[in-house]
Amino acid sequence: MRRFAVGDLLKRTAQRCPEKEALVFRDARLTYDELNRKVNRFADALTELGVRKGDKIAILSHNCSQYVIFIFAAAKIGAWVTPLNFMLKEKEISYIINDAEAAMFVVEDALVDRVARIAVEMPGVKSYCSIDLAGKPKPEGWLDFDELCSEKYSDEEPNVEIDYDDVFTLLYTSGTEAAPKGVMNTHLNWYSTLLSGFSDLHLTEYEVPTLDIPLYHVACIYLLLLSVALGCKGVMHYTVDPKALLEDVPKEGVTYLIYPPALFTGLLQLPAPNVDEYLSRAFSTVKKCLSFGANMPEAIARRWIEKILPDAYWMNYYGLTELTPLGTTLQHRDFLRKIKREAELGEAIGKPHVTVEAKLVDENDNEVPVGEVGEIVVRSPSVMLGYYKNEEKTNEAFRNGWLHTGDLARVDEEGYYYFVDRKKDIVKTGGENVSTYEVEGLIFKHPKVADVAVIGLPDPYWGEAVTAVVVPRSGEKIKEEEIIKFCKENLAGYKVPKRVFVTREIPKNPSGKILKRDLKTKYKGRT
Repeated sequence: MRRFAVGDLLKRTAQRCPEKEALVFRDARLTYDELNRKVNRFADALTELGVRKGDKIAILSHNCSQYVIFIFAAAKIGAWVTPLNFMLKEKEISYIINDAEAAMFVVEDALVDRVARIAVEMPGVKSYCSIDLAGKPKPEGWLDFDELCSEKYSDEEPNVEIDYDDVFTLLYTSGTEAAPKGVMNTHLNWYSTLLSGFSDLHLTEYEVPTLDIPLYHVACIYLLLLSVALGCKGVMHYTVDPKALLEDVPKEGVTYLIYPPALFTGLLQLPAPNVDEYLSRAFSTVKKCLSFGANMPEAIARRWIEKILPDAYWMNYYGLTELTPLGTTLQHRDFLRKIKREAELGEAIGKPHVTVEAKLVDENDNEVPVGEVGEIVVRSPSVMLGYYKNEEKTNEAFRNGWLHTGDLARVDEEGYYYFVDRKKDIVKTGGENVSTYEVEGLIFKHPKVADVAVIGLPDPYWGEAVTAVVVPRSGEKIKEEEIIKFCKENLAGYKVPKRVFVTREIPKNPSGKILKRDLKTKYKGRT
C-alpha cells in the first residue's frame, strides 16, 4: 500500500539496527529499540486518553528525550504536533493553544506554573501532562509523562492509517507583524524534505550530530527525523550550551555541528589563552558544520574554516517553516568563494535544494534579471499545505502557483542566491532601501565588534533611520563615532547608520535569531 507516515521512520530503523544508540540526553542513553518501545507505549496511552487521528496535541518544553517520544508517538497515531516556544508569555501561549484547538498539553515541570495560571483560559484542553526534568511536583489532576511510557501500556505498533496529505506538524510562526499563523506541514512534506537532506546536507548513518536547536523549531524536527531515518546517534542538550557542547563533543565523538552563526561567534569569545587552538583540539572529531538562520560574517567564517576546523566540510543553510524547512544550501567548495561577493550582492545562501524550484520576482510577479533584487518564490513537494484556519493568508502566499517567501535576494550568473533581507527588515530611509544584512556584514569586520544588529527606527526626516546596535569584543571599548567613520569609508552615504548604540548583549531567541522587534522597542525615540 502507498504510505507516507513519519512514524514509520523510527519503526524501520528500530527493525534495522535495534541495538544502535539513538539518543543521548543527560544520563539517559536510548537504543533505537528502546526508543521505539517507549514511543509505542506513549502512543497507546494517548489512545486510551481519547486522542485520535487529526487531534492537535501541544508541547511546551526545552529539549529532552520525552520531547522526541512525544513527536514520534503523535506521528504514529496521526495526531498533529503543535510545539510552542518555551520563551512565550502566558497570553501568547493561550492564543496558540486556543487557535490550534489543542486537546492535550504536555509541559515541562519548570514551566508548569506558567501554564497552570492560565488553564481556565484554554477550555478546549482535555488533559495536561507534566515532564519531570527538574523534580518539581505536578499539579493535582495532571498526568505524568514517564508513567504514560511505562510498561503498563502496550509497546506494539499502533495500527492507524496515515495518508500522505495528513498533517503532521502545526508550527506557529513568530508573529512579528501580526498574530502567529499555524503552518500545516504534512507527512509527505516531511518525506520530501528527507530526500533533500540525504543529498544536500551530506548526513550519513555514521554521523553523530548535535540536536541542540530547540525542538519547537522546524529545523530541529527536520534534523531529528533525518537522523532517525538514517540511524544516527543524536546528542541532545536541554538548550544550546557551549560548556556542555565542549564536554560532549570528544566524549560522544560528535562529528556534525548544526548551529546558527551566533553560537560559532560566541565560542570565539571563550576566556581561553589561545581560543582558536583550544577549539581546534576540543572539536577534533567534527567533520561537518552547518550554519543556518543568519549570515556568518566573513571574518568569523574565515577563522573557523582556516584556523579552527580546516578539515571540516562547511555549509550555510537557508530555509523556512512553510517549506518544511527547505530552501538553499551553500556547499563547502563555494563557502569562502561566494562570501567574498556578499558585500556586492548580499548574504551567499547557495543553490536551491534538489526538490526545490526557485526564482526571483518583482512586485508584479515578473521574474527579475540576474543581479537585481527580487522576492524568492518557490515550488516544491515540501511546500506546506497552508495556514491553519487562514484561507486569506494561504491564498496570498500561494498566488500565481508559487509560494511567496517574503524574502528578498539576488541571483548571480552561476545560479547562486544571495539573501538581501526580509521584506519587513528592509530599512526605507530617504527614499532608498537599505539591507540590514549588508550593513551588519560590514560592521562585523570592525576589529572591536563581537556582535551587531541593524534596525530601522522611525525618523521625522528620513522616514526610517539606519541604526546599529553593537557589542564590543572582550576588553574593547567602542565609541559611536568610530563605527560611523568605518561605515562611511566602506558604504554609500545613505546606508551609514545615523546612530550607533553600544550594549553588552543583543537579544536572540533560543535558535540564535536576533529579536529585532525587541531592539526597535528598546531604542524607539532615541534617534
